[in-house]
Amino acid sequence: MAFGISIVGSVGAQENIPSSKPVKNGGTMVEVPVTVMVPIQVSKNLAMAKGCWVKLYGKKNFEGGSLLLIGPINVEKMIDPLGGNWKNKVRSLETGSNANFIIYDNQNFRDENKFIDPNKRIPDLSKKMGFFDDIRSMQLNCI
Repeated sequence: MAFGISIVGSVGAQENIPSSKPVKNGGTMVEVPVTVMVPIQVSKNLAMAKGCWVKLYGKKNFEGGSLLLIGPINVEKMIDPLGGNWKNKVRSLETGSNANFIIYDNQNFRDENKFIDPNKRIPDLSKKMGFFDDIRSMQLNCI
């Protein structure tokens, strides 16, 4: 089973105090991140059940590499969380039942845009289908 990492908050901890000595008043407190391991499939299924998602594919007909975005989210530049460049690479997509998806042909939500309704499966994003060739920014809103 694969696991994902989710940073969910922080707790106080004593700095530079050996664990064998009791903590005295006036100790310095520092914020320590809390990491929770969550099974990826479980968290993905819960998020997708809410219906506010879009899945992007690198090839037509829902093939090739894919990127799942859970909303709401605004993507000013088509760079995924691991640094992969998706600019001009989306060729097909699917939207969830509560997703209001807007794509733009330039970064920072500029110029021509296209609204994509919930529950859509678009196997070929091309000018022939009424879309512009390149997606360079997007907004995913939950309805």
